Order: sequence, then C-alpha cells, then structure tokens
Amino acid sequence: MSDPSTPNRFQACWEQAVQLLEAASRQHHVVALRDGMIASVPIILVGSTFLLLGAQGPVLKSYFSGNVAWLPNLLQTTFGQWYLDHTAQILYPYRLTMGLLALYIAFTIASALAAQYRLAPIPQGLGAVAALLVTGTPILMKLQETDPGPQWVVALKPLGPEGIFLAIVLGVGMVELSRLILRPDRPKAGGPPEATAIPPSVIDAFRSFLPILTMVSLVWFVRHVVGFDIHAGILKAMQPMTRLGDSLGAVLASNFFLHLFAVAGVHGISVINAVMLPLWQQFVAANAEAHAAGLPLPHTTAYPFYQWFIWIGGAGATLPPTLLLVMSRHVHLRRIGRISLVPALFNVNEPFLFGLPVVANPLLAIPCILAPLACGTVAWFGVSWGWVTAPFIEVPWVMPCFLGALLSTQDLRALLLLGFNFGLSAAIWWPFLKAYERRLSRSGEAPQEPGS
Repeated sequence: MSDPSTPNRFQACWEQAVQLLEAASRQHHVVALRDGMIASVPIILVGSTFLLLGAQGPVLKSYFSGNVAWLPNLLQTTFGQWYLDHTAQILYPYRLTMGLLALYIAFTIASALAAQYRLAPIPQGLGAVAALLVTGTPILMKLQETDPGPQWVVALKPLGPEGIFLAIVLGVGMVELSRLILRPDRPKAGGPPEATAIPPSVIDAFRSFLPILTMVSLVWFVRHVVGFDIHAGILKAMQPMTRLGDSLGAVLASNFFLHLFAVAGVHGISVINAVMLPLWQQFVAANAEAHAAGLPLPHTTAYPFYQWFIWIGGAGATLPPTLLLVMSRHVHLRRIGRISLVPALFNVNEPFLFGLPVVANPLLAIPCILAPLACGTVAWFGVSWGWVTAPFIEVPWVMPCFLGALLSTQDLRALLLLGFNFGLSAAIWWPFLKAYERRLSRSGEAPQEPGS
C-alpha cells in the first residue's frame, strides 16, 4: 500500500526548497542584478522592436521573391525595394540600444547596488560605464573619404550583449571598491549635521573621484598593460566543448553553459555561438551536401537543430511559458506574457527574461536551465535514431519555430518533435511559474485584478 503521507512530505520539501530560493533572491548582489536588469528592459524592448523590423530581409528574399508559388512576390514591389535599400537605417536604433546593452547594464547594476549601500547611484553608474569603455581599444581611422582626417572610433560588439558578463563584474566591482574606500556604513560622529550651501550632488561627485580613478586605473592596467582580455579568456575556457562534436554531451554541455550565462544576465547564445557556431555550421553544410547527393545525413546537431527543437522562442525554451503567463491570474505575470508573446514568436525573448524577471531569479533559473536540457535530450534521440530527419537547411532565425522546424528538415515529423518539446517545456516551467505567482501574491509586489 502507498503511504498517504508521501504527497504531504513532497509538498513540504517543495515549499522548503522554494523558501531557500526566495531567501537567495534577497541577497544584496542578486537584488542589484535583478533590479539593474529590470531597469534596462525599456532599452531592450526598443532594440528588440527595431531588430524585428530590420531583420526580415532574408525572409523576404527566400520566401517572398516569387520562389514560393502560394506566397506573394513582395521583393519586386516598391515596399520590398525600399525595405532592402533601407535595412541598415532601420537597424540603427537596434545597434545603439541593444548593440550597446552592456553599457546600459553596467550603469543600472552599479546604480542599483550603490543604492543598497547608501552610495550616490549616478557617480557609481558612470564609473562602471567608464571602466567598461576602458576595456576597449580605440582605433584612429578615416571613416569617409570626405572627412578632413581620421577619427577615434570604438567597436560596438564588445559593448553589446556579449559584454554583459564583463559589465556585471565591473558594475559590482565599482561599487564594492567605492564601499571599501568611502565606507558609507561607517558610524557617523555624534552631533548635529553641519549646515552647508554646497549641493549634495557636488559633494557626491567629488567623493566619487578617487574610487572611479582607482577602478579605471585597475581596468586599464589589466587590459592594456598586462594585456589580459576577459572575453577571450571566457571563449578559450570553453573551447574544449568543440571536441564533443555531434554527441549528446555537446548538446547538454553547450545548453547548460548557455543558460547558466542567461540567468546571470549574459547573452549566452552569443558566448556559445562564438565557440560552437563554426562547428554547427559545418554540420549544416555537410548535411546539405549529403542530401543533394542522396546520401544519409551525417550529423544530428547542425545549427537549426538547436534553433528549432531546443531554443523554442529563444534561450530557455521560453515560448511555452510565455503562453502560460498570458493565462496567469496575476496582473504582472499576465502583462509580461502579453508583452513578450509576439517577440517570442520570432525568437526574441529578452522581454520575458528581463521583464519577469528570470535573470537573477534563483527560482525561475531552474526551469530556464532544465527545460532546454530536457528538450535537447529528446531532440537528440529523436533525430539520431532517425525518427525525424536531421536539419540540412539554415532558415532565418526570426522565423516562427513551427515554420523553421518544417523548412529546415523538410519533414512533417519535425512538427511532432517540436510539439512534444513544446509540451515538455511547458510542463517543466509550470510548477515554478505557479510558485512564483504565489510568491508575488503573498508579497504584494504586483496587484491582482479584482475577482481573480
């Protein structure tokens, strides 16, 4: 006979685990990471909107150029020609918002942590931004033939999503260094405060000079005197993953590290792609060549394998939980679901990750890591055992997942695999989202609608 107390014990263990995770989420640095990431959400939403608007060129050329009989030929229309001619201009706001995301996040995280330590937030944020900029190397070059002379320029790429990890480190480091030097928690001498006509902002600015000078000098010394590049160091540490090749181990390792970075606020796909993308694209090319020759496809994990069967709606397999949020009883969760749904259909999930937030949220970090690992395992066995054709066509990443899976494999069974993983992701996310919903309801962090 089954023990009737077993469900009660399981429920008690689950509640204890949730309480531990909630306690971890209140740690100073975790709170600063969460609040700093949330503060950057408007920038992310603006950048994501312009990214979607400006990234449809490959879709237009591949599917709306007359090659697909049942789709209209938009490529030869006035709109189609205008769109292709102005794609670069459409993407300018994206490149100067999401393309500089690490700069914004360095400021917001340092400011959020400074507020907890009773330090002036704005000087701390500016110090973190300055330190991050010093990690780059300005280059003197002539931008246009009509320019009277060369100008100093800085590359955007290290200051975008790939630089978020470094931005977090420098933002926290800036504040901790200021805390060490300025000692804001030191007991003040007794007596009434001195009257002064100097504005507090002026006092804060000059008090912050020494910590900012120290931080910028340290970063300058490490980066430009010692010559240590943190970005290159991360990529070098992850190079051994390429030896795993086409195995299930490669699927699990790459997704584990990708989503570990993601819940820390780092654009994990950018980091992993820098290491693995050349290998995955070789697999796509080899599969395409074998398909053209009528031979068996040699590789399971070509790049579309990850894009359409694991990263469903973006890193974390977040399209299923986004749909769950739309049906949530909680106002905040339902609002995030509605805002995130359309971007998630096109595999842009920053509104979900930073708006919920998943970033720096120990409770939601668990399904964000587990769901892709589970989906990756199912997909690897499904493709490697021949139940679904391996991908051999690279489809634009902004394609909705059900179209991407079908077009990349030319196999209707791919929709069954996608559907199974969709349900699997939803099942993994659901209990954690419900626990998070209960937590918000108890704490009153966001109100519920009447009658819900």
